[in-house]
Amino acid sequence: MRVLSFLVRGEFFAVDVNLVQAVARKMAVTPVFTAPIEISGIANMKGRVVTVINLYRLLGYKEKRGAKRTIDTVNAIVFKSISNSDDLMALTIGKPGNLIDIDDDAIRLLTGTAREDEGFCVSRIAEVDNRIYRIIDIDSIINKYRHTGDKTIEINKDGGSVE
Repeated sequence: MRVLSFLVRGEFFAVDVNLVQAVARKMAVTPVFTAPIEISGIANMKGRVVTVINLYRLLGYKEKRGAKRTIDTVNAIVFKSISNSDDLMALTIGKPGNLIDIDDDAIRLLTGTAREDEGFCVSRIAEVDNRIYRIIDIDSIINKYRHTGDKTIEINKDGGSVE
């Protein structure tokens, strides 16, 4: 499996490179105040709407005290179109890494996590060159945060939809 590695708060993560459209540096994000806290906001990438999800929050980490939702610039991994939508999804990251080839026998299922939130978006881990990489499960994230036809954010929890 070929992955793109990246850092979030000093921890190593990876995502299947076949799902990546671009790595955006200093992407301007406009907050959506009615969106769940995990969603940093939306951005424009060549005329396409990008929903930007804060991976740090998604993993269950708490924001620093006094953190505000303001227009910000972030580094993000932008994924290829989801479903039949023209819109895109991105995850904020700290620092982009390298392309890494991981042998299938080096990948292990993640059987328990310290944080419950992490379990749905990190399904596997791999050790490469004495580093542990947590492999992001993009399908789980897409299933939780997806666009509806009217461009509003719909959350799918427990198999249901919020209207």
